[in-house]
Amino acid sequence: MKWLVLWIGLLWAGLAGAQVLPALYDVAGVASDDVLNIRSGADASSPVMGALPPDAKAVEVVALSADGKWAQINAGEGAGWVALRFLHKQDRPDWFALEHGLHCAGTEPFWALSVDPVTLSAQITTPEEEGPEMDVTGTWPGSAFHPTAAVQYSSADASGMAVLRGQACSDGMSDQSFGISVDLFQSARPNQTAQTLHGCCRLVP
Repeated sequence: MKWLVLWIGLLWAGLAGAQVLPALYDVAGVASDDVLNIRSGADASSPVMGALPPDAKAVEVVALSADGKWAQINAGEGAGWVALRFLHKQDRPDWFALEHGLHCAGTEPFWALSVDPVTLSAQITTPEEEGPEMDVTGTWPGSAFHPTAAVQYSSADASGMAVLRGQACSDGMSDQSFGISVDLFQSARPNQTAQTLHGCCRLVP
C-alpha cells in the first residue's frame, strides 16, 4: 500500500511539473538590439527561417524538443524552433481550463470557430457566410491527467458542441503545427443537415 501511495505521489509530482502545451510565452533575456532566431530544426546549427523581436509577447509554443531545450512555434506558413531559455511562460490557466479564447479552423469544408469564454460567446464562419453569434451554454474543462475539454453553444436556429483534445494537429493546408485538435458536432439547421467537422485550434492572447 505504501508503494502505491508513493507511486501516485511521484506521478502527480511529475504531472504538476510537466509543461502543459500549447501555452503562450513572452520573449525574455534577448538584448534590445538583437532578435530571437527561429530555426528549421531543434538545434543551433539548423538554418534560420525567421526571427522574433526581443519584446515579442504571446508566442504560442505547441511542442518541445526531446531534450526540452527547444520550443516549436509557428512562423508564417510553417513551424520552427526557438531556444526555450529565451521564453518565459505567461501566468495564465492551462488551455483546458477554458478560461481564455480559442480560434479553431478546418477544411473540407472550410470553416472557422471562435470561442470566447469571458463573454460566453461563439461564432462559426465559412467562406459563404458569417454565422450568428451564439451563446456558450456549457463548458467541461479538462485536467492534466486528461487534457480533453468541451464547449457547447447555441443560437435561435443553430447549436453544436466542440470537443477539444491536447494532441498534435495539422490543418492540412500548411506546414504549421498545432497542439489542440477539435471535433465539431453541428446540429441540423434550416436548409442544412447535421455535420461533424474536424480541425485544429490555437490560443487567443
